[in-house]
Amino acid sequence: MTDQPQSRAPRRATVQELRLAAFKSHRGTVLPLAPVTLLHGAGGTGKSNALDALVALCGLAGGAELEQALAGVRGGLAGCAPHGRQGFRLGCSVGTPQGTVRLEVAVRTDGRPRIAAERLALGRQLLLSTGEEARGRISAAWHSDGRQGDIHAPLSARSLLSAQLPLRVAGANPGERRVLAAVEHLLTALRELFAVDPVPALMRGWVPVSDDARLRGSAENLAAVIARIQGECRIRFGRLVQTLRAGSSQPVAGLGVLRDASGGGERVITAVDEGDGHWTSAELLGAGTLRRLAFATVLLTGPGVLQLTSAAEVPDAERLLTVLAEDLDQELCAGLLPLAQELVPRGHLRLLATARTPARLPGVLEVRCERDPASGGSLLVPAPAAVAPGAAPAAVG
Repeated sequence: MTDQPQSRAPRRATVQELRLAAFKSHRGTVLPLAPVTLLHGAGGTGKSNALDALVALCGLAGGAELEQALAGVRGGLAGCAPHGRQGFRLGCSVGTPQGTVRLEVAVRTDGRPRIAAERLALGRQLLLSTGEEARGRISAAWHSDGRQGDIHAPLSARSLLSAQLPLRVAGANPGERRVLAAVEHLLTALRELFAVDPVPALMRGWVPVSDDARLRGSAENLAAVIARIQGECRIRFGRLVQTLRAGSSQPVAGLGVLRDASGGGERVITAVDEGDGHWTSAELLGAGTLRRLAFATVLLTGPGVLQLTSAAEVPDAERLLTVLAEDLDQELCAGLLPLAQELVPRGHLRLLATARTPARLPGVLEVRCERDPASGGSLLVPAPAAVAPGAAPAAVG
């Protein structure tokens, strides 16, 4: 998919494709990514595993050693390897104003975890390749226009090599500056990721109030974030109330928090005004209402209100956040996918969601996830509208 010519280069670095060569239940599958992508299928088919691949790449892009970088993936580093394997392989394509950057990485999990191979390319030009690995070091070569050609040096095999290059490449000539630019685009696109999986049981408690509250992936501190938004941005808060009202079967006259300062420090809990001044706290709200509220908060607020490790050097105006939303039911799909489509043209948001059933909404790229009865591995089948003209839809893998 990434070899197809693009009609227009993206303004910001954008993850356009995931390649799961050998990752958890996936072997040789490819997941194309659009501004709004819905991965659907029955439970146990590998939808969450595909999301974990993007979480893994996000962690690797942070530059930490492998165990720490992959701690956010379900099952940690060891859980990334397919059953019976001693490692995993995955990659991605990132669209940039200069062209498509492709990353491929292989990790060994036997013994001390290490990078076994890594390759980075811009279009058809190879920017980084690796050779032998031993004693925690791996031989690497990166592109240079210098008189002696490409630069060869050993790098640490304990973390993603691409994340090490900004401190190793001098940028002394156009070739090296091309490497640095490609790496910057790659790392920025991968690090601007927020996975949200609201847990209603955790959202029903009182939490400390904070002027700088940032939403966690479980949304357990949603009340503190709502209190912050209510005080900082009335327009976004108003849209949040509208979204909650549109998807609720019960009356919603208002949204806010109840406050308690009896314990010495102020605490808050989410509450909904059901009319006539009757406020119902999160302790009594349904799970569907709380999940809708959490997902809508993520879509309407942006990186500044989310707890994520992003590229600090990127100004807020240049950020492009990829939101991972897991296990949407039909009602959530009907309400949140159109909201995401409305916000996407502003250029700051992309959404990858999972659900058990397709949404069949115009403009949403839908990919079916299923199990191969012969191998037991996961397959990804794009919807007919996502297939290139003249090509029949087929399982990728």
